[in-house]
This record gives sequence, C-alpha cells and structure tokens, in this order.
Amino acid sequence: MSFELPVAVRKNQMKKNNKNKWNWLKIVIGFVVTVLALWLSFKNLDWRVLKEALLRINLIWVGLAVLNAVFTVYALGFRWRILLASKKSVSLGYIFRLNILNQYANILVPARLGEVIRIYLIRRGAGIPVAYAAGTVLIEKMMDTFAFVTLWIAVPAVLALQEKVRGYKIAVFVCGAMAVLLLVLIWRPAVFLRLIRFASRILPHKFRDRIVGFFEEGFKAFHMLKDVKILIFLILLTFVLVMLEVLTNFMLFQAFDFPLPFVAALFLLLGVQVGVILPSTPGKVGVLELAVIYSLSVFSIPKSEALSFALVFHIIVFLPKILLGLYFISRLDISLKKNYFLEKNEKP
Repeated sequence: MSFELPVAVRKNQMKKNNKNKWNWLKIVIGFVVTVLALWLSFKNLDWRVLKEALLRINLIWVGLAVLNAVFTVYALGFRWRILLASKKSVSLGYIFRLNILNQYANILVPARLGEVIRIYLIRRGAGIPVAYAAGTVLIEKMMDTFAFVTLWIAVPAVLALQEKVRGYKIAVFVCGAMAVLLLVLIWRPAVFLRLIRFASRILPHKFRDRIVGFFEEGFKAFHMLKDVKILIFLILLTFVLVMLEVLTNFMLFQAFDFPLPFVAALFLLLGVQVGVILPSTPGKVGVLELAVIYSLSVFSIPKSEALSFALVFHIIVFLPKILLGLYFISRLDISLKKNYFLEKNEKP
C-alpha cells in the first residue's frame, strides 16, 4: 500500500525545492563571476608597479576619503528623514545607524536584504508602518536611479567618450520611464491602485484587502511630493549626495597622485555602479576591482596602478561600514517579545 502526500503539500515541496535550486544556482553563478573577475583583474599584472603604487599612497588623503565615505552615509539620512517626517520625526543619528546596518547587510548578504532590514528596523524603532516606510525607500531608489541614469547620459558627453560608452538609448528610455512613473505615483496613484485591485481579484477577500491596504499606505509616502518645492529640493539633494560619493573617489585620486579631474571621479562612480550589478560573492570581490580597472583605463591609468587604487578603494568603501555595522549590531536590544528594536538606552 503506497502513501501519497496531498497535492497541496507536494506543490509546496516542489516550490521549496525549486527555490533552493535557484538559490544554489545564484551562488554558483556569483562564485564563477567572482573568479573570472579576479582572473581578469590580476592577469598580466606588473606586481612591482602594484607594490610601488601602494607604497607611495598619501595616507592623509586616504584618511579624508574614509571620513567622507562615512559622512556620506550620514548625509543620506537627511533625505530619508524628510520623507519620514509626515509620520514621525526621527533623529539623524538613529537613521545613520539604520543606513549603516542597511549597507552592512547588502555588503555581506548575497540577497541584498539591507532595505528589508532597514524597513523592519524603522518599524520596530519608530513605529512607522511597514508599507509607508517601504514607500519612502521606493522614492529613494527611484530618485537615485533617475540621478544615476541622467549622469550616465551627460558625463560621457562632457568627456567626449560616447564611442567608449554604450547604452545611451536605453539610458534615455529608463530615465524618461522613471520620471513618468514617479509623476504618476505622486499625482495619480489611483491608477496603480485600480491595477492592484484588478490583479488581486483572484485572491480571497481577506488577503485582497490586506494587499490593497498595504499599497494604499505605501503610496501615501508620495503625497508630500505634490509640493513641487519639496520634490525639487529632494531631487537636488539626491545629486548632492551623489557628489559626496564622487568626492571620495576624487580624494583617492589625490592619494595616488592621479592627475584626473573631478568629472573623472564621477565617471568612475558610474562605472562602478554598472559593474557591481553583476552577480558575485558577498562584498563584490573581484567585480568591483574589475569595474575600477576598466573605468580608469578610459583615462589611460595603467592596469597595475588601477588595481592598487581598486584595492584601497574597496577597503575604504566597505571596511568602515562593516566595522560600524558590527558595532551597532552589538548594541541592539533585540527581543521578539517586545514591540521595539532599539539601541540600548536610546530612542529614535
């Protein structure tokens, strides 16, 4: 006599197995990409030049770059604080810790769960609804993407590098689509709500109401952007935040005595942002180095010197966030029985 599992149980098991297979496939792909990127980065390398480049680094400029990299994370809190203000006033110090933990998780966890963790933390610590917090994070990501794509269109043109950079038509399309999507979410969110209600008709009434309610709460985050002054200010602030990231690159140019202009530091940021999209192991090992090497090759920086720059750049961008993340995690008072997630003896 054979025993067969119920159909629903078998389907769940198949879903779990497929999910596990996909997770393993992503890990394998990430590992292969990392190995390939490391091989390309160190292929035909002049180790003597690499060593000399590392030995002549100006440590004062390196220190300034580290401070600026940390301050950039702090400055990110200004924008998020404005977006959260209609629900609750949250201190910049608390937001800084959440942003550090967000980036810490994104560095070490392949699935990039930092945003989810940040939303959870602001819910636990400040009582801001998950849906509304998710809406503010979506606004941040849309503005970041808009700024990035705009600069990707403009910077190569300024540097007369159109022949070396591809993807202009795609960039223009993405930029336009992002702008239209943002405007619709601000002034016509009902359009999306109707689509969500239509798509969720197949679900039980209880779940349908929850899903629609979640999106309704999330879209409330876009209401404040109807004030054109706030919208323009946040867009300008986004570009200022990008320039702070560029400043870190430019400071490192000074540390390595690279005779490159500020706009080259901006081009490097754009190149790195494109490069790290590739799947890889946690920490973007290899992928980041290769992106830096190719970006600097546009300005005729030799590969060995570019790799030495990339190694220091990798440490400066990642290590402070990892150390601060470990420190902030050690000071979190986590309890599933309590309705908060706060740093010990401190409120948001």
